[in-house]
Amino acid sequence: MHAVKPRQIRTQKRRRDILSASLRCFLQHGVDAATIEQIRHGSGASAGSIYHHFGSKQGIAVALYVEGQQELAEVFRNAMVGQDSLREGIGAIIGGYCRWVADNPDWAMYLLRVATADLSDTDAAAISDIIRQIRDDLIAWLRPFAERGELADLPEDLYTSVVHGGSSHFARHWLAGRQEIELTAAAAHLAESTYRALTSLRL
Repeated sequence: MHAVKPRQIRTQKRRRDILSASLRCFLQHGVDAATIEQIRHGSGASAGSIYHHFGSKQGIAVALYVEGQQELAEVFRNAMVGQDSLREGIGAIIGGYCRWVADNPDWAMYLLRVATADLSDTDAAAISDIIRQIRDDLIAWLRPFAERGELADLPEDLYTSVVHGGSSHFARHWLAGRQEIELTAAAAHLAESTYRALTSLRL
């Protein structure tokens, strides 16, 4: 195994600092109104370093979206590993999502708010790829349950909406301060409702 060199560590830290500062600027001002100068001031990076890492402000916006979704994909993937109970697996998926949102509220808010229209073909493809991966991972995990008749045999694209729809809707309102119940406390109720939806739809 090769040791990570100090220069690589500095480069990775600078990249994270730029993303963190950009996230704050985007949430405060909006992606369109935020400026490279604001990001430079917030991150301590030079404008040249920002352009070197991301190419443009739009490049930063896409990187924040893709990397946030990649983190969530890993959360979901880890939640499903070894789960041979539909109810417990759904609980792990939704519980993992709610914990991630609670731990990363700004990033979660950005993922729920950001518009992904008017992207270049390359950026649109990067976002589509990670969204597709989350969907495909879920479908692959659910398939044995469907084959055993334990849940509804739905068109595959609907599973993601059924499994993630309730928790993402609740998270959006929780992040906006419109929910009194804590997100992690709500996770068990959201998971049970999702499980019942998946199983009742098969009748």
